[in-house]
Amino acid sequence: MSKEEQQNFLCSFKGLILDADGVLFTGHEYHTVIGGQSVIMKKRHFHDGQGISFLRALGIKIVFATGEGEPLQSIVRKMNELLSVKSGKWSEIDIFTGELRKGGKIASLEAWLQKSNLSWCDCAYIGDDRTDFEAIQRAGLKIVPANATRLIKKIADIVLQKNGGEGAIREFTELVLDSRGIDEATLPTA
Repeated sequence: MSKEEQQNFLCSFKGLILDADGVLFTGHEYHTVIGGQSVIMKKRHFHDGQGISFLRALGIKIVFATGEGEPLQSIVRKMNELLSVKSGKWSEIDIFTGELRKGGKIASLEAWLQKSNLSWCDCAYIGDDRTDFEAIQRAGLKIVPANATRLIKKIADIVLQKNGGEGAIREFTELVLDSRGIDEATLPTA
């Protein structure tokens, strides 16, 4: 995809598909015991959450498609409880978890696309590893964080400078805002 085609896409796309580990989270997993139960903790960057809010303010629909459950489910639930969502200004973030156990992400994403009245070519996809390979190839724009695996980098339209979980989503958001001539100071924070 040429730079001009990328710019045109960034100005008009309507949906964003995100992987979780390696994109929202760094890919590092920490285990601790709280109240006798094992709890999984993951590292992420808060700038990415604000980036997601900016995209939602632009009317871009967002879905996470991942094999992961918690803590992603709790984070998405919290993002969907914002007043901007409750008032109907922003769409809810959708989430499909456990997709790897079901044999891949494509079937769930096809259902999401249909429900959202979108097509693959309307969507950008940010992924980082083999589990994204089949689905990311269908997207209109393929984006990967700096630390994505070589397999995914080979098919990427854009390789970000930031690593997954360390501001990659925010970097992508800023590309979108710049392409659309929007100053983030004019957008709501949440």
